Amino acid sequence: MAPEGDKTIRALNLIDVFSDLDEVQLAKIASRFKTIRLEPWQPLFIHREPEDDFYIVQSGSVFVSDDSEEEEPERINPGEYFIEEALLYGRSEGAYITTDVTTELFLLEEVEFYQLVSEFPQVKPWLARNPESQYLVKNRDFSWLGKDEIIAFVARKHEMIFVFSLIGPIIFFLAALGIISVVSVADVSSTIWTTGAACSILLAVAAILWGIWNWIDWGNDYYIVTDQRVVWVEKVVWLYESRDEAPLTTILAINTTTTFLGRWLHYGSVIVKTFTGEITFRNLKNPQNMVAFIREYRDRVQKGSERREKRKIDLEVRQRLGWEEGEGVGGLAEGASPGEDSQKDKENLWQKYFKNIFTMRFEEGDVITYRKYWPTLFGKIWLPTLLIFLVIIVMGFIVNFFMIGQTSAQVAEILLGACAALILFVLIPWWIYRYIDWRNDIYQVTDKSIFDIERRPLGTEVRKAAPLSNILSLEHERVGFLGYMLNYGFVTINVGETQFVFRNVHDPAQVQQDIFKRLNALRREKEKADATKQRQRFVDVIEVYHRSAEEQEEDEYYDDFDDDFEVELGPDGYP
Repeated sequence: MAPEGDKTIRALNLIDVFSDLDEVQLAKIASRFKTIRLEPWQPLFIHREPEDDFYIVQSGSVFVSDDSEEEEPERINPGEYFIEEALLYGRSEGAYITTDVTTELFLLEEVEFYQLVSEFPQVKPWLARNPESQYLVKNRDFSWLGKDEIIAFVARKHEMIFVFSLIGPIIFFLAALGIISVVSVADVSSTIWTTGAACSILLAVAAILWGIWNWIDWGNDYYIVTDQRVVWVEKVVWLYESRDEAPLTTILAINTTTTFLGRWLHYGSVIVKTFTGEITFRNLKNPQNMVAFIREYRDRVQKGSERREKRKIDLEVRQRLGWEEGEGVGGLAEGASPGEDSQKDKENLWQKYFKNIFTMRFEEGDVITYRKYWPTLFGKIWLPTLLIFLVIIVMGFIVNFFMIGQTSAQVAEILLGACAALILFVLIPWWIYRYIDWRNDIYQVTDKSIFDIERRPLGTEVRKAAPLSNILSLEHERVGFLGYMLNYGFVTINVGETQFVFRNVHDPAQVQQDIFKRLNALRREKEKADATKQRQRFVDVIEVYHRSAEEQEEDEYYDDFDDDFEVELGPDGYP
């Protein structure tokens, strides 16, 4: 095959859309693609129609913007594709597509695209992603996503669940209509009519607000599948917010449950079982679709990883045998500066105890530290703080009584001295003790472990730790009006049969995201290290085999050479 065709096969082999295809099928598909090149700020086209072609970004990136100048252009990166929605659904949208870097695109013409989908139907689920998912991904802010994390599927509860939630508001509204009808028709006094009308209005307003609240509440629950995890995002307005998730690699089984009504209306629940428990996607429309998608996506992600590993092995074998040039190994990562440790040793008392004095989250090197949020600190220091202010007020009264002559100087001095001593030697030490007690209760996340540390000033220290690699699932929640308004709550970390709970931390969603990022980075690092070792062993075997084969061919060559020059000798030993 031509080098250009071989390059196309290798590129397509890394794209999830084609993960179910073998090498022969990929070779057949690769021959249909064309390669085009865009220079910086060169437009691909200005308007697109339903019959436009299908594009995959090979290198660089492109911007896609619609006719509206209000929305920020969408960036499409290597391995991603576009125009598939117009081709599959016949939608025509104005679009302007350009790039700010040199970019290579694979182009598949419209006719070839439809032949591809018809001939290889296994690629369509990746192209025909749920239109609702497309809309939600574009119009919702999922700020907890990792930088390189991609949402593959988003679903919400079935619309009938929202309809069922309106039964209560409808009853209230009908009751309001009934009351106003009765007091309007019946011969009643003005007082009763006014009271009935007020009750009717209150019930109607309550019904409307209740219905709006149910609509917002229904729309705030999402069930999400990314290329790394499954996530259940739940929010109850003003009261509660949580996110329950599990990495795809920890999923053991996926089941569904439906009621009679659910089977009739095509909704049900999906139960994702992990090592530590379950994540339940409740009342989904067509739950079997979610089950099939999670299973298929988990398998395809695994296949994609295996496919990339094969590509690396192929490339390394070629480089080891001298068939292909490879890039050199980058420089070593820079370590800490020589004076870093000595600088820590030089911290004075103020730096030791009052550095990051009221910071709820801070990073030092590879350690992220969290403290309990303001309400916890307030709960510890409110009493000594109040007493300090009360004693200061008493001191003001004592000075005032002395100024107006209602007490002698000697008595005033004794009372002021007692108050000052109370503040300096009792209340301020008590306040500092309570502050240090709050400050010493911390949670930490490093690149390897999590820590829950409780330390009493001048007392005992309890330190719990667990490796990040043992974490099986994460969950966070904000409970109550105060937790929602001040954005603090709990993060629950399941480690084997043990639970770590980061209590009363600010922005628990961010804390959960920090842990997930560290966990994911550690797992990827371990997988990469294991894969590198296995790859090295395999390449070593291939190299030894290749060298042995070369030596065998060389020996056979010289044996044949000797046979060609062999002559018959006479009785005297000469030819």
